[in-house]
Amino acid sequence: SALTLPVIMLPVRGLGAMYHTASARELREHSEESASAKDLRGNFIWFSANFAINHGVVTTPLVIATSVLNGNAGFIGNALINIFTVISSFLIAPPVIACLGLKRTVLLGMCFYCVYVGLFAVAAFLGKEEAAGAQYFIFGAASCSGGLAAGILWTAQGSYFARTVDLLARKEGAERSSLTSMLAGKFAFYLLMFEVLSKMLWSFLDTFCLQGWVIAVGFTVVGAAATVSMTRALDLSSPGPPTRWTTKVKAAASLWRDPVVFLISGLNLTFGFSAAFMNGYVNAKFTAVQLGAFAVPMFAASTALAAAILSSFFGAIAVRFGKGLVMVIGAASFFCIPTSFFALDRCGGWEGWLIILYVLQGMGRAVYESTSKGIFADFFPDDSVAAFANCMLQSSSAFALCFFLSNILTGPRLAEITLMLSVLTPCGYFAAAGIRSFRQHKSARVDADADSERALGS
Repeated sequence: SALTLPVIMLPVRGLGAMYHTASARELREHSEESASAKDLRGNFIWFSANFAINHGVVTTPLVIATSVLNGNAGFIGNALINIFTVISSFLIAPPVIACLGLKRTVLLGMCFYCVYVGLFAVAAFLGKEEAAGAQYFIFGAASCSGGLAAGILWTAQGSYFARTVDLLARKEGAERSSLTSMLAGKFAFYLLMFEVLSKMLWSFLDTFCLQGWVIAVGFTVVGAAATVSMTRALDLSSPGPPTRWTTKVKAAASLWRDPVVFLISGLNLTFGFSAAFMNGYVNAKFTAVQLGAFAVPMFAASTALAAAILSSFFGAIAVRFGKGLVMVIGAASFFCIPTSFFALDRCGGWEGWLIILYVLQGMGRAVYESTSKGIFADFFPDDSVAAFANCMLQSSSAFALCFFLSNILTGPRLAEITLMLSVLTPCGYFAAAGIRSFRQHKSARVDADADSERALGS
């Protein structure tokens, strides 16, 4: 809010003042310029792997919170995560990045993620019934920390990715669009693969009858180790000169005047509603009923596994044939989920064939985690912080809307919305591409006319 944001920013501004002197900025820029293209590529892999490990150990407790904790505590915690992610991605992330820079913002977000898992372990240790009141409070605090982490971490990650693309394009002379496709595919592969491994590791340890809080403590240690390891990543600067933190918030909001930011939002929204349909409806009403509760995490893992395998593949397709084709494939994957649901007896008697829906969800998620993020970097190369703040705001708002309107947005309604959004997604992308092409041609004509006038004047 208007009152709390300045209070939150006071310690952050103090930390930022330590690093945003002219000499510190010159040192970062010198480090960036002296790094070779090979160094930058190796650094991005290192960054992606540590980010993915930290993210993986967080997503697993998030999924099983309602089963390990008191049911209402898990529900309230997930609500707080949605609220604080929306607030953090738009109001807090841009000014924090302005004060601390990209790398330190990433490290701060990873620390908040570790706090989330650590407090989850404490809440699980207290038990469902023995200390219900304390569990509400502790997991509520954990969820606030997790929401703050998600908003600032993903916004900073997107800007770090965009900066890496800028530097590589300059050093290698490569086309920027090809670099965003390739690097986004690699990042998505690491992110999704470690998510699968984290879920499998939790399930494996659970077979030894280890209590949830013990496993969560181990995951906290792993997340902390990844955070420490991330300190070795290059300290890349955010694009543009240093500005006041309020300027960054205004810059994020200023993009709302550009229709492009909404036209390319289709896959963010489609993924949010499709995930709500699969997780909140298909899991409970069909998979668990027809196959048993054991099949739910197994089929959910197949979604992440399919996305991990296909993300790099789709990245290669985007390099060769363009991102438009991959966006159509992603939208078509989401389109097939509700279409199959309505056309084939609403999943009645599918049993093992239900896995088809999970694989389709994985195909769509592969595009969402890779190509869709690359598109934001392509369309807003000069203002990546504001662009990725809006990107995170769009997806987190979709999740929050589905969560808080769960009584109204029943399974069939979610399927209908997903169907509509999947049709609109490629239309929006190609409209945005048309607008960008028109602007580029107009800018080129203006530059040509200016050159002609200077030539005549001389």
